[in-house]
Amino acid sequence: MGTVKTLLVVGNEVWVSDEKESWALGKVTATDDESLTVTLNNGRSLDFTERKVKFEECHRANPKFHGGVEDMTKLSFLHEPGVLHNIDVRYELDEIYTYTGSILIAVNPFRKLPHLYGPHMMDQYKSVQLGQLTPHVFAVADSSFRAMVREEKSQSILVSGESGAGKTETTKLIMQYLAYVGGRKTDGRSVEQQVLESNPLLEAFGNAKTSRNDNSSRFGKYVEIQFDPSGRISGAAIRTYLLERSRIVQISAPERNFHIFYQLCAGASPEMVEHLHIKPASEFNYLNQSNCYDLDGVDNAEEFGRTQRAMGIVGISEEDQAQVWRTLAVVLHLGNCKFTGGIEEAKFADEESEESARTVAELLNVDLQLLHKALLTRTIVTIEQTFVRPMDEAGAIAGRDSLAKTLYSRVFDWLVGAINSSIGQDPDAKYSIGVLDIYGFESFKSNSFEQFCINLANEKLQQHFNQHVFKMEQEEYEREKIDWSYIDFVDNQDVLQLIEGKVNGILAVLDEQCKFPNADYKNFSTKLAQQHKDHKRFSVPRRCETEFILDHYAGKVCYDTLYFLDKNKDFVVQSHQNLLESSSSEFLKFLFPKNEEDTHSSMKFSSVGSRFKLQLAELMKALNTTEPHYVRCIKPNSFNKPSVFEKANVLHQLRCGGVLEAVRISCAGYPSRKTVEEFVDRFGLLDTASWLDDSKAEKDVVKAILSVAMLDGWQIGLRKVFLRAGQMATLENLRTACLNNAAIVLQKYVRRFLAQSGYRRQQKAVRKIQCLVRGGLARKLAHTLRLSKGALTVQTYVRRWIARRSYLKTRSAALVIQSCTRGMFDRTRVTKLRYENSAIILQKYMRRHLCNKHLRVKRRAAVVFQCVWRCKMAKREMYRRKAAAKETGALLTAKASLEQKVKDFEWRIELDKRLQHDAEKQHLIEIEHLTASFEKAQTEAASMRDALQQEETARKKAEKHLSKQNQEQEKALSRKDSVDLTAATEKVVIAEEKAKAASARRLVEVELAQQEVALAMEKLLTAETRSRELEVQLESLTAQFGDLQIEIRRLEVENASLQAVAGSSMAATRQRATVDSTNKGAEKPLYDRVMNNDAPRQNGVLSTKEADLDKEQAELDAKKQRLILEKQQGEQDKMLSCITEEIGFVDSKPVAATIIFRALLHWRSFEAERTNIFDRIIQAMSRAIENHTEDQHNLAYWLSNTTYLLFLLNRTLRTSAATSAVGQRRRPTVSLFDRWRAGGNIFSNRTSNGAAAGAAALPPALNPVGPAVTGNSYNQVEAKYPALLFKQQLTAFVEKIYGMVRDNVKREITTELGQCIQAPRAARGSHSTSSTPKGTRHGPTNTPLSQHWGTILASLDSLLSTLRMNHIKSFLIRKLFTQVFSFINVQLFNSLLLRRECCSFSNGEYVKMGLAELENWLHMAGADSVDSDSVAWDELKYIRQAVTFLVIHQKSKKTLDEINNDLCPVLSVQQLYRISTMYWDDKYGTETVSQEVLANMKQLMMDDTNSSASNSFLLDDDSSIPFSMDDITAALGESFKDHDLSTPALLQHQQIREFAGEFAFLGESAE
Repeated sequence: MGTVKTLLVVGNEVWVSDEKESWALGKVTATDDESLTVTLNNGRSLDFTERKVKFEECHRANPKFHGGVEDMTKLSFLHEPGVLHNIDVRYELDEIYTYTGSILIAVNPFRKLPHLYGPHMMDQYKSVQLGQLTPHVFAVADSSFRAMVREEKSQSILVSGESGAGKTETTKLIMQYLAYVGGRKTDGRSVEQQVLESNPLLEAFGNAKTSRNDNSSRFGKYVEIQFDPSGRISGAAIRTYLLERSRIVQISAPERNFHIFYQLCAGASPEMVEHLHIKPASEFNYLNQSNCYDLDGVDNAEEFGRTQRAMGIVGISEEDQAQVWRTLAVVLHLGNCKFTGGIEEAKFADEESEESARTVAELLNVDLQLLHKALLTRTIVTIEQTFVRPMDEAGAIAGRDSLAKTLYSRVFDWLVGAINSSIGQDPDAKYSIGVLDIYGFESFKSNSFEQFCINLANEKLQQHFNQHVFKMEQEEYEREKIDWSYIDFVDNQDVLQLIEGKVNGILAVLDEQCKFPNADYKNFSTKLAQQHKDHKRFSVPRRCETEFILDHYAGKVCYDTLYFLDKNKDFVVQSHQNLLESSSSEFLKFLFPKNEEDTHSSMKFSSVGSRFKLQLAELMKALNTTEPHYVRCIKPNSFNKPSVFEKANVLHQLRCGGVLEAVRISCAGYPSRKTVEEFVDRFGLLDTASWLDDSKAEKDVVKAILSVAMLDGWQIGLRKVFLRAGQMATLENLRTACLNNAAIVLQKYVRRFLAQSGYRRQQKAVRKIQCLVRGGLARKLAHTLRLSKGALTVQTYVRRWIARRSYLKTRSAALVIQSCTRGMFDRTRVTKLRYENSAIILQKYMRRHLCNKHLRVKRRAAVVFQCVWRCKMAKREMYRRKAAAKETGALLTAKASLEQKVKDFEWRIELDKRLQHDAEKQHLIEIEHLTASFEKAQTEAASMRDALQQEETARKKAEKHLSKQNQEQEKALSRKDSVDLTAATEKVVIAEEKAKAASARRLVEVELAQQEVALAMEKLLTAETRSRELEVQLESLTAQFGDLQIEIRRLEVENASLQAVAGSSMAATRQRATVDSTNKGAEKPLYDRVMNNDAPRQNGVLSTKEADLDKEQAELDAKKQRLILEKQQGEQDKMLSCITEEIGFVDSKPVAATIIFRALLHWRSFEAERTNIFDRIIQAMSRAIENHTEDQHNLAYWLSNTTYLLFLLNRTLRTSAATSAVGQRRRPTVSLFDRWRAGGNIFSNRTSNGAAAGAAALPPALNPVGPAVTGNSYNQVEAKYPALLFKQQLTAFVEKIYGMVRDNVKREITTELGQCIQAPRAARGSHSTSSTPKGTRHGPTNTPLSQHWGTILASLDSLLSTLRMNHIKSFLIRKLFTQVFSFINVQLFNSLLLRRECCSFSNGEYVKMGLAELENWLHMAGADSVDSDSVAWDELKYIRQAVTFLVIHQKSKKTLDEINNDLCPVLSVQQLYRISTMYWDDKYGTETVSQEVLANMKQLMMDDTNSSASNSFLLDDDSSIPFSMDDITAALGESFKDHDLSTPALLQHQQIREFAGEFAFLGESAE
């Protein structure tokens, strides 16, 4: 009593019991010895009432905490109103899950909350310790799965709650999560899919509408999901308990029968309606006892289709489905069989009943008479004989209902068996997780046998629950190493013994009464009252002898025994058994197998209670072998509406669900517990000396604080402080008093400050008024003085303006006259000079043109003469050598001479090209000069015309001016002035005549220039004609050059064949050649006759030799091909052995990639139809990285090589032959004179170029030189399928290496990010009021947690340096860091939304500092290479805006528009709502946003529920590849130059000098 009085003092908020709200919140206004006065707020701001209550009737209210607490064991005062209020506060914010220790409380929201579920949430809770994130059913499921894997012990999850609390949906979510973490990826349906797909089928047959829920489960279900040793689902089994059979034959408004009956009546096909005689639901007696046939928002026909599909999915054939529908139709038609007769012999009431009986017989495939006998009579079997006795009306109705219930229950059991057979159990399963979905505790106005059995099951489960909670408390105390031996534990074994006692138990008495034929409910009630009248848990109402009351753990329940006996009987009438056994339906025979036992009794007794008791014992045995986890489902209101919280209803469910019992168990020990750090942070101000002493251990500080509070009985564990009931309230009172005293001191200083501030403001106002008055007077005087001075100034400027205007007018007239006269003289002089200079320039260019023309004509004639003469001499030499070539020994000489001739022709062709080029160039120069002269003449003529026009205009103006002056001064001028005017007029006339003469001369000059241009055009046409003739000659010479090349190849073939002939055949051949030369002259050379097979054949000798020559040539070709392949294979091996080592870079270009590309180009591998070099290269690169997947340097090196090689391939390869032809036509040629102009020797590369040209004409397989290379410029080659496939493989390889680099850095910083989201606890003494020097950084920058940010920055620095060291292009670095920053944003933001302790003001400041460090790192790293467009920094926009929202002050004054548009434009409403509801200020105690803003957010969330975009408030990590091959080509193409592929420069690199000799072949085509 004293402790309670100490806790309840004036000013404290308390909870007072209330009839309407269960508990009401008020404030203590007065106290006395026995009671206290409490002021209650009735829900309106100005409506207060006072009540006087006793101390025992009040409970101290917990400190206000926005959004409630996630684990109610952390409440300062753990009691019934505190638990209820905390759930209410969280439910109002859509936080439907709350922990009570390890127990999860789930409140049904009665609306969809898609953002709380889905794969994104499952992934967040995967492998996360229970309690680390916000409460969720996924957390409980994950905890059970991890415990099973870790401890190798089976687990169970018990989901309970009353009808409509959401048990079924919670069970579905648990199974979905278990399927997510333990499912297998298979082609067909997996076990977990089959278990989930069976739910609709069981709901259709086992669920019904009740007064509280439209889809209430009327049976208990235990799903056992089995796992193999690897943690994968291997099998499953479903067990059901206590199907509510009485509902089949008896229902009351507004309830319904089982769903399947209504679905069958509404959704049956016409064929089914005809065969099964289906009627509307309102015409069946078992269904029309209630007027409710349809549910809101549910279409029975569509649901029937879903049920049929579900049956097909679980493997029930269409034949079996048809039999099930027949059996259900039998049940419905049995209900329409009505009887009459009273206590006498029963008979069918009317024709309709008999028709229903015929339908039943037809559907059962039994004899109608046998059915009549089974329904209307009872067979009594004795030892001597058998009696058939008719039944009365009541007996017939009971027998009919018994048959209907038996049929339906057997069908339901068969369905469960079919589902289990379809799913398949794993007999070798080592572990399992059982999910129990069972009805909660029920207490109605009228409670019958079903409620009795349901409450018995809940009593059993509550005992199991109490033992588990007590065990958890023990484990907590043992972990913390404290003494717990004296804690008492309350058990409900006495209630279970009262119900299950073997002799006098209620179930035993019920079974005993059921065995007596004449026993009724009155006898049963009387016997119970007699045997248990002294039991403390049993009582009988005073005015009703047929009822009894049991005091359960959840409260007292009154049971009506009226139908106890009937509902407990579960006998099978022997006549019914015989009837069903006689059916020709195999399905019914399977449901009712023949029983070979003694059939002397007409019925076999078995009770529902005893069978349920056995099932319950088996269930508890199974649960006792597992580690349990509990989910308590709560129905917030009886209207099934969202956002409505009925406190009385919820409190009743908390009692029934055992939550308050768990609270009592916790209160029996140490209900209040806090970690040592939290305790010191909250109550350290009670002993500031110890709190601010950094040298003192935290546990010593705790002991000092508790000593100051004068408390005893507490204990300190390893990490927590455990307090007895009420001690936390004492500490809170002391803390409040301490804060109040501090507030008084602060108020004193604040009031003094306000008074001083007011005085200073008044003094400042007086001084300001004085200043304003004095300033006004001074300004007035200044204005008067300014007006006087302004008047004088205006007068001065006006007088000056009038005088100046007169002067300027006179001066301008004089200037006009002077300028006209001077201009006329100057233009005359300039015209004369231009004429003379133009004549001199034209003469100079014409003389030079004539000289050059004469020189070119003579040079061209000499060259043509030399070419003709040399051709003539060459032909003579060719004829002479052809004659000499008939000798076999002279062939080599002929070959050499022809090669020399080819080279000479090359030179001549190049010379002709050069001459033609020079001639064309000279003609173009001449044309340009002539054109320029013509344009210049035209320009001068135009200028002369303009000058004439200007002079004419000036003359006219002068005449007008003079005439005007004559008229004005005619009277005023004297005679002398008239003579002067006449002289001036004469001068003007003379000037006009001179201008006309000059104009005539210019016209003549223009005509001469036009004639010269015409002559130049004629010369140009002549030169073009000559140029075309030279082109024809050049083409002719080119054709001759091609013929000579063909002749050279033929001579080479002939030379190879003739060298193989023996010496004797050489002499014979020479003799025949001599004879041929004598007889036929120089008709045909020997090689022509050999090639054309027209040599004289004598006795077939030559033909045989030709065949031998062909064979030898073929062998030589094969050997040559083999040697080439062996050489190429060796080169490939050398190349592969080189690239597997890290050989570095040259001029920022990877050496290995360049070597690979040059080698493939040299071997012409891109044009090969079949080759294995590409596979070998890919395998070599794979081996280089497969053992170093976490070595970032190695991965970066190969990323650089593969991207560069991919760029070269994309630049070089083409797929279209037409494109190849175009490329060859446009290939630039390097002429002889181009090389000469470049400074090289004209003939220095003739031999090598000729070899290259010859090699280009050979097939790719026989060409040792490779594709043509012009300098260092590579032409595109037509790629075959292997090359294109290699390109695709290389693209995938680049993406793979990029992904490995990105994933490595993500994995490296993931752990650190988990620590960076939560600020470290400030050191003791950080709350002191000592001043901080200006400029010092506040916050936890120097705390140990800052090391985590430093580690992240160090990782980013290391990655950046590694990438730059390996010359990764900037665009790839930007892409990589953009994705890394996106990952940082996702991890930090998701952690913020899922961990309430992180959503605080101090954490916001801490994370904001870390983000500032990241921004500083971006600037220091270089924006050009890391974040050129601020894309990486923009990826952090979610966490940046969320942190900005956390650290702003006065959130309650912000409107929703300001938050959405200004503060957090990118955050969704769900995310803002989540942050707002989870926010708490641990630094300044500020509030979150206003209730109005929260309500608006909630309304927007409800409006957006159907939008897929708003289903999740979490962010997803982007693991895609953010670039394509075109991006690589564009990025590398900007800095690429052809000389980057210069192999000689690569061979000089110090890291590959040892391979220089092996790769010397790569330099052949580059010389």
